[in-house]
Amino acid sequence: MKPLLYSQMDANTRNIGWRREGNEIKYYKNNMDDGQQPFYCLTWTIQFPYDQDTCFFAHFYPYTYTDLQCYLLSVANNPIQSQFCKLQTLCRSLAGNTVYLLTITNPSQTPQEAAAKKAVVLSARVHPGESNGSWVMKGFLDFILSNSPDAQLLRDIFVFKVLPMLNPDGVIVGNYRCSLAGRDLNRHYKTILKESFPCIWYTRNMIKSSLFTVVISRSKNAKKERDELLCGGWES
Repeated sequence: MKPLLYSQMDANTRNIGWRREGNEIKYYKNNMDDGQQPFYCLTWTIQFPYDQDTCFFAHFYPYTYTDLQCYLLSVANNPIQSQFCKLQTLCRSLAGNTVYLLTITNPSQTPQEAAAKKAVVLSARVHPGESNGSWVMKGFLDFILSNSPDAQLLRDIFVFKVLPMLNPDGVIVGNYRCSLAGRDLNRHYKTILKESFPCIWYTRNMIKSSLFTVVISRSKNAKKERDELLCGGWES
């Protein structure tokens, strides 16, 4: 997979954003050795499009915290989508950033109908460097918030609890895997340390305290060269 290049001059003069560039891409073990683990190099060659330009590289198309906020604002301001999508603050991160929670379901006609609904919990960006998770999440939200008959049927049957960016601090500061505390949040779902891992603590508490039966929980996660959906189920 080729790296992504962003040229400020291309963006300013030709309205061109991120694009795949690069040749002779190699990933190999190098000669460095600390006696414990091997080290590897990723190399490629590229010809920059302009002189006196500022360029950026990325391994996948970026999706920032600001991108998410703009998207959620458009949903909140949509008079139709806001009828079945409720935007809430799950908690504040270590840095004080909002961890957003969306509750998506069609209004129930009776209390019995509401009680019969089961919940589906989805999250993305627990590993901040896996921006592809945000694009998959955006695709899901575009679908489930649409007027598609399938989306309407799913909203009739289920309550969707969506955490589109579980680790906003890591996304903002540019971490690849860890939170602001330098920890992999995927390893702390059993934590009792609310102050150290608020995003995970409140997510787990939200699931446990749900009035609905959670039938499946999915987190968009990328490993090596493939993307996986991590699934689990809980009974409330």
